[in-house]
Amino acid sequence: MPLLRLLMLALPLLELASLIVLGGQIGVGATLLWVLGTGVLGLLLIQRQGWSMLQQLQLKMAENRSPFAVLKTGMWWLLAGVLLMIPGLITDALAVPCLIMALLNKGRPAPGEPGGPGVYQRGGNTIIEGEWKPGEEKPVELEQRIDRQ
Repeated sequence: MPLLRLLMLALPLLELASLIVLGGQIGVGATLLWVLGTGVLGLLLIQRQGWSMLQQLQLKMAENRSPFAVLKTGMWWLLAGVLLMIPGLITDALAVPCLIMALLNKGRPAPGEPGGPGVYQRGGNTIIEGEWKPGEEKPVELEQRIDRQ
């Protein structure tokens, strides 16, 4: 826990130092434009994706379908937007993988949806189909087995 607190204290200082270095490299005006531009981009992402996610969630719930895929994609968009709104280069760099994950998960079906992994009930257990690849099988501990007796 103390490490997390130190990181929370160090992040603003590192962000400030990165902005100072960027200002020395490209100039103060361009740095301020960068901070303003990423902040507006983050705000637009949060606004647009937030409303879109809310509408898609309502649609999925009305159709009695799983909202998992919408929540997963929306979470990445929201996290990227928040990171872009925080002024600094480190959080902007952390927003890029979030944007990539949001784009990768955009069209993926959730478990139980057509095209996604099958989900069914058997003996009180929920089973989600997955992919199996041939190779060396590892023994499964008794506590981890579904059919333990």
